[in-house]
Amino acid sequence: MPIQPMQTVAVTAATYTANPQVVLGFEPDSITMFNESATATDVVVFSFDGVTDHGKLVPLTPLAALSWETKLREVWLRLRSGAVALNVTVMAGSRA
Repeated sequence: MPIQPMQTVAVTAATYTANPQVVLGFEPDSITMFNESATATDVVVFSFDGVTDHGKLVPLTPLAALSWETKLREVWLRLRSGAVALNVTVMAGSRA
């Protein structure tokens, strides 16, 4: 059962970077992300292709942490306009 060690990613840009911030060495069954900020306006948007917004992590709400059942190996993270640099914790695992 592959498990991605927990990693903390510093998110500093309001646009997606050319390369994903998270690259998994295996095909996961799920990816879990948590926005570590305690400021409600520090929203992080994430993408599984570096172009399309697939979701957001909103501090101090139920959307502060999300778990996606997905086979995708890459995650891009960006700040929503007005947010400041912050950390996102990412974990992934597979049952196989």
